[in-house]
Amino acid sequence: MDQKDIRGLKVRDVMHAEWPTLGTEDTVEAAIKLFAERGVSGVPVVEGEVLSGIVTEGDLIFRDAEDPSGPGFLDILGGMIPLGDWEEYRRETLKSAGVTVGQVMTDEVKTVSPEASLSEAATIMAEEKMRLLPVAEEGRLRGALTRMDILTLHILNPSL
Repeated sequence: MDQKDIRGLKVRDVMHAEWPTLGTEDTVEAAIKLFAERGVSGVPVVEGEVLSGIVTEGDLIFRDAEDPSGPGFLDILGGMIPLGDWEEYRRETLKSAGVTVGQVMTDEVKTVSPEASLSEAATIMAEEKMRLLPVAEEGRLRGALTRMDILTLHILNPSL
């Protein structure tokens, strides 16, 4: 890149247009294999070109946790009474038992437009604590941006 200042760059200038994806019916085993083979820690989940969610190492590690972070519950006479939001408890319980990507993915995922500035993308990633930010237009996946993509620009162009 010949630019002296990366502040003028757009997400489309840096994003990976060919980032790997998975479908909702792919298995968790397939996700782990893809992560290992491609050296990635997360991938968008799509149905056709439409973004359905994202699955990350964190989503998969959750399955192995002994104590899921869902709301607590009381065990009274063999029945469970949630101490928090029942829907959250149900979602976290299903996620911990999931065997397909659709069952373990995060379905409420932040995205960024290809025309957004890198500053906008970095802000979303920092606020949401995201390593991988899907790039989408009108719900359709266009690519992905990683924190390392932005950090690498700072090393290759330290004038900022």
